[in-house]
Amino acid sequence: MSASENNDLRTLIRDLAMRRESHDRRQLYWALIKAEVWTPVTVDSAESHIQPADLHPLDREALGGMASFSVFTHDAAASAWQASEGVGVALRLERISFVDFLPLVLDAGAGSLYLNPGSKYSGELYRHELDTCLDGARKIARRSVNTPVADVVPEPAESEGDRSIWTRIWGLFK
Repeated sequence: MSASENNDLRTLIRDLAMRRESHDRRQLYWALIKAEVWTPVTVDSAESHIQPADLHPLDREALGGMASFSVFTHDAAASAWQASEGVGVALRLERISFVDFLPLVLDAGAGSLYLNPGSKYSGELYRHELDTCLDGARKIARRSVNTPVADVVPEPAESEGDRSIWTRIWGLFK
């Protein structure tokens, strides 16, 4: 993850924590879909081939018997969490694409997912939001496979204020 993506993602989490507006939440979803994250896994799990059972839940029965898991958007938050809360547990941090992580955490029975737990600005995505992110990522993947590059016509330039939220979000993927 580049430094600019990292800063953008942290800014989006901060904005959502402070304002709780739906458009901030959607922007965070789209940024996460493009991001790589760090997640705690058991120390003996195979690198780059983690399974749902390798994921480390923060709380095994947080939401109606479903576990809560965590991801970190930047290395400093992951290291700080590991130093303070991961003490005594045989864990390591695995870097993974958020889109690749979603099916794993859902198969592991996630009720929620904490973003940067223990950091100044953190957040929590509930299961239905994780399902929404995964559905969105799959739709984007299908569109990119079904649309030949030669058929894509660039849109005329518009000012930021003239474009709808969906136009701006879709612009992130071009």
